[in-house]
Amino acid sequence: MKKIGSLLLVTTLLVGMTACSGGNNEGPATNPSDAANSSNEPKTQDSVKAKFFYDNAAWTDYLKDINPITLKSSQTEMIGVPYNEPTSFQTAVRVGFTTNDAADVFKWWNGFQMKELVDAGYLADMTEQWKEMEKDGVDPSMANTLTFDGKTYGIPAGVHYWVMFYNKKVFNDNGLKAPRTWDEFLAVSDSLKEKGITPIGTTVTDVWNGFIWFEEMMIHSNPDLYNKLVVGQAKYTDPGVVEVMKTWKSLYDKGYFAKPMDWNKEIAPAMAKGQFAMYMMGTWYSDYFKNAGMKPGEDLGTFVLPAIKPEAGNNVISEVTPFLVSQNSKNKDNAIKALVALTKKEANEKVLSLYGGVPIRKDIESKDPVIKELSDTINQGGYKSITRFWEATPSELSEYASSEFVRFMLNPDQYMTVLENIQKKADKYWSEHN
Repeated sequence: MKKIGSLLLVTTLLVGMTACSGGNNEGPATNPSDAANSSNEPKTQDSVKAKFFYDNAAWTDYLKDINPITLKSSQTEMIGVPYNEPTSFQTAVRVGFTTNDAADVFKWWNGFQMKELVDAGYLADMTEQWKEMEKDGVDPSMANTLTFDGKTYGIPAGVHYWVMFYNKKVFNDNGLKAPRTWDEFLAVSDSLKEKGITPIGTTVTDVWNGFIWFEEMMIHSNPDLYNKLVVGQAKYTDPGVVEVMKTWKSLYDKGYFAKPMDWNKEIAPAMAKGQFAMYMMGTWYSDYFKNAGMKPGEDLGTFVLPAIKPEAGNNVISEVTPFLVSQNSKNKDNAIKALVALTKKEANEKVLSLYGGVPIRKDIESKDPVIKELSDTINQGGYKSITRFWEATPSELSEYASSEFVRFMLNPDQYMTVLENIQKKADKYWSEHN
């Protein structure tokens, strides 16, 4: 898997994000001293160097842009220790926790994968710093996904929502508007079908794409069940989950989904040409559409999928990439100061100008019309932010479940077999970890 959640495109500063990136290296992508030399300007005589571990080597350029700003207030210079793929990166970070040479700062995933580190006592508590950060203008809601048992850890380095992108020209030419209810969504899709336009693009390139529509259907039908499911308090074979799969299947039965395409190379150009009208993905994917010639606000729009059941309320999937500090870091205090410096207005504006995403501060508005309109809609509509499936459940289960959901996407009639397979895997996992 590449560039999702945890391993997002460099142009979006994230992840996975997203969940994986390519490469076969088993160690740092470059010599740490080389990365240090690339991020040394400017520095001060009294600056403290903090090692920053990440799993996308191109983030070294991020340090070049951000270090000059953060040095002003933190006197801490982050020295890159880049890895080309997630497995060796995760191993290095985890091994470091057990030594006296832990990563000072490191990029990670939120949700369950972060909770594991919290429970093990590996993370430095930043609750007190968050009080000051909020006074300085950081949006308090940004702490939600980083808070466990009343304590907050790290900062949100990148924030993205998962939404439906749509071709505004196709909608306008056919007298359609972004749907606000599930019935309107079905009506829009039916209208497009009647006019010979496939409503929605899909992809099965890379296993992780399988979870996208599952999580959307779940949070807009029964968000409480979703939250229980991802932590093993509900079963994939429960009636509520089966009902969701039947609803998802009905969209296939209606012919709403296009033939799967490569999300890296084919999806954006195809939607730009009007081969289909809508596509579900994280807001970081906006750059793909821009590169395909679509102008945000003119050719490209977004909307959050409406509630399937009214009682589900307004919900949106969020993808947060946290930067964290190791509890046993030799430079813990200075590393924390560096993270606080990254939340300052100048630093966050720089990050947004380079990599996009949602502002983490209340005194900053995105200059991207699509992101700004989306943020306004979410804030004004009182949307509840729900952690993406990839991070919300153990990675062993998210990877397996995603592969099974891909099986469903290719063979919708197999929905019960898919759910039963995932539940068998979940039963085994939770029995061994509870």
